[in-house]
Order: sequence, then C-alpha cells, then structure tokens
Amino acid sequence: MAVNQVAPGGSWGYLAEHPEVARLFDEAMTGKAHGQIAGILSGYDFSRFQTIADIGGGRGHLLKAVLAAAPHTRGILFDQPHVIEALGANESSQLTLQGGDFFKDSLPVCDAYLIMQVIHDWHDAQALEILRSIRRAAPTHARLLLIEAIVADESEPTWVNTMDLFMMVMTGGRERIRREFEDLLGKSGFRVDTVLDVGLGTSLLDAGVV
Repeated sequence: MAVNQVAPGGSWGYLAEHPEVARLFDEAMTGKAHGQIAGILSGYDFSRFQTIADIGGGRGHLLKAVLAAAPHTRGILFDQPHVIEALGANESSQLTLQGGDFFKDSLPVCDAYLIMQVIHDWHDAQALEILRSIRRAAPTHARLLLIEAIVADESEPTWVNTMDLFMMVMTGGRERIRREFEDLLGKSGFRVDTVLDVGLGTSLLDAGVV
C-alpha cells in the first residue's frame, strides 16, 4: 500500500511512534463518531446485555455513550496498549480498560461485541483474522454488532466511494458492499440477522454466532 513507502510500519505503526499525531488522529475520530452515536443509540437496545466489549474502540466514546444509556451493563474497552495507557483514569466500576493486539491476544468473553469502523481499515485476510479472534472469544449466545459504512449497489458517487479510495491508499483497507460484509462474517463464524441504517451513511450489522 502507498503509505508503506513513507512509513514502513504502516499507518498504525506511525501513530504508535508519534504520540502527538496519534492524539490528533484520536480527536478527529472521536469528533466523527459523535455524529454517528446518536443514531446508533436510538436504533438499538443495548440494555439487554450484561457485558459489552468495544474492540478497537479508541478513547471509548461509543462505549461510554452505550453504558450511559444502559447503566446496568458493564463494558470492556479493548485497544492497543498505547491507546489504553493514554486513557489513564477512565476505568470505573462500569468500564474496564484492556490493552492488547487483536491479531495476537485473547479478547474478553462478553455478551456482545461492538466493532465500529475498524474492519474497513484492513484487507479481507486481516479482516477475517480480527473477526475470527472475536468469534473465538464469543459465547454461543453473543451478538456481534459491526458498525460500518456500506457501499451502495448503484454507481452514483457518494462520500463512501471517496472513503473507499482513501482507505486503500492509507491503510490497505476498503469499504464494502453488504454482501461482502455478510461473506466475511459467514467465514468467521457469524450470521447477519439484521442490518440497521443508523444515519450519516452508517449501518449496524447485527450478527449472531453460528
């Protein structure tokens, strides 16, 4: 991918080595996500889960909003160690912080797994590794809640098409059509039951364990 020509460790390696740039990136992602969170909360009932893990959840903006809306639910925020360390005192009786690598480390056992706009960062082989890692941790009753933009079948230009080009250049990832998400989830041990449009070009794919 193009970014490796200037940053041999790729985008994520570069951010890990440049804390100030990583801080700005995290703030930008937090700002973007805040515009999507309201639609996610109004479109889905999270209170039925005892424990929810947010995989690659950054500063925890989505998970914290979910826990505020479901005060009897506990949350586990899983992200890279340097991301978790920067959060410092955010841990509480309702929120647990866990640093790790979702390609190498075991993920927490929970009733539901949130993964918001992470899969589009990776090509298919790596996306499958992440989803299979979640599946290894997931109990048979667990739900996987995959939040991503879905490329429309029609060829009209949209911001999602533009983002697709950006992801290919910067991370080696890509945006996907619904059938491609269903295929990835099927190969990793999940079945898509419902796809919810939560606004701002974002969808929530609600999948159960096969």
